[in-house]
Formats: sequence, C-alpha cells, structure tokens
Amino acid sequence: MNDHLTAPHSAHPSPATPARPGFSRRRLLQGTAALGGLFAFGSAVTASTAPAYAATIARPGIISAESWGASSPKGSLPTINHRPGHLVIHHTTHVNSSDYSEEAAKEVARLIQRNHLTNGWADTGQQFTIARGGQMLEGRQGSLAAVVDGTRFIEGAHAYGFNDQSVGIEVDGLYTSALPTDAQWTSLVHLSAFICERYGISADQIIAHRDVPGAQTLCCGDAFYAQLPALRQEVKAALAGGLDAGPGASRDYPTVRRGDEGDAVRRVQVTLAGIGHQPGAADGVFGDATEQAVRDYQSSIGTGVDGVVGARTWGALATHHAAGASVRSGDSGTEVRYLQRGLNAAAGTALADDGVFGAQTDSTVRTYQSSRGLAADGIAGPDTWGALQTGR
Repeated sequence: MNDHLTAPHSAHPSPATPARPGFSRRRLLQGTAALGGLFAFGSAVTASTAPAYAATIARPGIISAESWGASSPKGSLPTINHRPGHLVIHHTTHVNSSDYSEEAAKEVARLIQRNHLTNGWADTGQQFTIARGGQMLEGRQGSLAAVVDGTRFIEGAHAYGFNDQSVGIEVDGLYTSALPTDAQWTSLVHLSAFICERYGISADQIIAHRDVPGAQTLCCGDAFYAQLPALRQEVKAALAGGLDAGPGASRDYPTVRRGDEGDAVRRVQVTLAGIGHQPGAADGVFGDATEQAVRDYQSSIGTGVDGVVGARTWGALATHHAAGASVRSGDSGTEVRYLQRGLNAAAGTALADDGVFGAQTDSTVRTYQSSRGLAADGIAGPDTWGALQTGR
C-alpha cells in the first residue's frame, strides 16, 4: 500500500467541540459476556464462531462506509473465509490537521477512497481508519460486518503480499516525529483490542507496515513505530480484562475533554495553572479556556495536540514537577511518589501513592519501560522520566 496519500485540500481548525471517539473508556471492558453465546455488544454467536478470547471488549462506535458517504466499489471485494493472523498499523502521511470534527473525519475517509480508486484498487485499501479526532471509520466496505462476525474478513490492499493474512488500520496523520493525538491513541487501543478479540489475534501480532515481509516502507513513522510496544501492552491488558476503566486510564485519571465536568477537570485546571498555563477558573468545567490551556501544554511537551487529557497527558501532568532524579527499588521520598502517580496516570496501574519504591513499583516500572521500548532495568532514570514527562 502506498501510504503517501494526497493531503486534504483544506484542514482548517473547527470551533466545534471535537467529536468523542464513540465510546466511553469506562465502558471499554464490559466483563465476561452472559452464558449462551451472547456477547457484550449483543450479537449472538455459536460456539463454532466464538473468538479465542472471552468477550470483554465493547463494540466500538465505528462509522460505517455508508454513513461517511462511500462510493460504490469499482470491482470485487474478496471475502477470506478464515481469520487473519495479523493486525497491521499504518499512518496516512496526511498533514496533522487540527480539525477534529466528525465531518473532517468523514472527508478524510472519502479522500482516501478517492485516492485508492485512482490507484486502480476496487475500494479503500485498509479495513479501518482512525481520524484525528479519534473517530473510527470503516474503510473497505464489508469490513465492519466481517469483524463483528469474527470468522471472515474482507481482503484489503494495504500490505502487498500480506493482504490475505491481515487486516489494516490507517491512523490519519504523519508520525515520523509527532505522535497521534490522545483521542486517536484511545481509539486505536479500543479498536485494536476489539479486532484482536473477535479474530483471536495475539497482541504480539500487531505490527507496523514496515514489519510486513518484503515491505519497503517506513510506515507508520519512526515516532509512532516506537510506541507499538506500548500499544501491544495496552491491548494485552484490555484482553486480560484487568483494567476497570480501559487501557491507560484509571479511576483517578479518567480521560476528560471539552464539555466534561467534575473533580478530574478541576485537578487538570489547578495543575495547569500551577505550571503557568491559563485554564480559567478552577471550577471543574472543561470549557474553551481549559481546552486551550491543555493544547498549549501538549504543544510545550511535544506530544499530540488535541485538547484531550488522556493517559499520556495525565502522565505528563502528574510528573511535571518531578526533578527526575534516578530512583530504584529500596528508595523512598517525593520523587518516588511522583513516579507512582505518573505510572498510575499513564499506564492505568493502581500503585499505592506512598513514596516507597517496593516490589510492586519495581515490577510496574519494568513493565512500563518495556512498553516504551526502554531498557527494562527497574531504574527510573532520565529515559523513564523523559517518557512520562513528554507524554510518550
């Protein structure tokens, strides 16, 4: 697949509230489905079609090809009557638009289809797309029904020589040095976990386009590629059902964005004000001023700028004031407390905020380091602090 797609003709910021990704992180893990083959999202299946994992992942709110206005395919779309073995992650290489609206997401889907039809393909190459605002969209027509069924998939045109063995997700944007937005990351974890569960794909088989045998591409960009270990870890956690609020989120650090209210928003406002940004009154209402302050903060640390306080922005806020001194098992004090808060925020863990670097903190540090592609030595040094404080 040629990931160098034509950039949208206009990508102007929209004053509208960024559309939610289509699901609640608190409802990502629904628990084991009821007996009798009824899955969490309500689709009855028989034992012969049940996926390898227990059904714990809620069906994402995916915008169908019909809903975004897809043109009719220009050829046949073969159905592969077995499950794919891999999930391939791409980036579109489009400009990193700051228009997070649903209409912008639909226009990206239409643009991709037009480009792919121009390539001579029958339809959009990949099965699914994630827009800058976190919206999840069906790409190649029939892919949504196929993944819900869980026993078949529509052969794509996203990974030459590997299309009969994989499904693909395009994440809209260019991620050679930048990262996807928090909203995109949240949706990517959810959609990936859903696909893996329905098809019985191991999280270890989530790969980048560059990992496909024989591929000659740097897709999905160096910065994004470095985050794939974290994606695999978060998907594994979701499939295991061990997180109440979904991958990367916890009760104390829920994802918040414009329109939300409550104590979590108030804590964001107080923290931003203490750092030197201007979120407005600490009233617990996520309005325009708070969103702009979040965007300014995200820009200052070099993470994806979307105005959404997700796991990685929370992790950066929680560790912002840490001096970054190296700490390890047996240490104690303020720096350890910052570390514990940062890990709870960024990785959805539930460490005691006691400032004591014990066995649980050591294990959590090692897991976090591994997920970020760092040496898993259990020592929170410059690289570990850097990953936390820059939302990586």
